[in-house]
Amino acid sequence: MTKRVLIVEDSAPGAHLWCELVNLAGGTAEVARTGADALAAAAARPPALVVMDLHLPDGNGVDWTRRLRGLIGDAPAWACSGLDAHEMLDGAWDDPPFAAFIAKPFVAAEVLARLKTALA
Repeated sequence: MTKRVLIVEDSAPGAHLWCELVNLAGGTAEVARTGADALAAAAARPPALVVMDLHLPDGNGVDWTRRLRGLIGDAPAWACSGLDAHEMLDGAWDDPPFAAFIAKPFVAAEVLARLKTALA
């Protein structure tokens, strides 16, 4: 069975790149452009993995990932950001919602390898 990855990314080019990588890794990608859309998508069908942009139009990815936790169970969530996320993530380490942090820009081959492992 193909595992589903929920990509929470408001940038169309960023979402497209993630979808391509997920497909190459053997998964199926679903894109949510906002945190609210991610909650609805996860409630309808819990994903095997969440990739969360930290800066969304309707809030920050740390808060949205914490809200998602009840819907996704033990599925890992990866944070992904192109901005310096240290300030935003400082409070997240007391109760870390993320299994990994991926800094943009990233090397596609490295992320593809991580996706293959996560979806195996």
